[in-house]
Amino acid sequence: MNKNYLANTIFTVMVMLTSSIFWILGETRVDAYFSMYTLEYFVVKALLNPRRLYKDFLAFVLLAIFAVIVGYRVYEVLI
Repeated sequence: MNKNYLANTIFTVMVMLTSSIFWILGETRVDAYFSMYTLEYFVVKALLNPRRLYKDFLAFVLLAIFAVIVGYRVYEVLI
């Protein structure tokens, strides 16, 4: 199987499992979902290294939003 298809399939399964588990646990915060999706994306990317035709702009955007979420959570703890 092509590793690009494998990476997309594994990422899709991970997102579906995360959504199901968070729903069962009663999680309602969007930032928790988004953070887990971001971490899953980078794990799949690091392990399978799928080939991209262009620069991976999605990774830059996800990392920036993840940094904002983490910064906001740290700010909440400090204040």
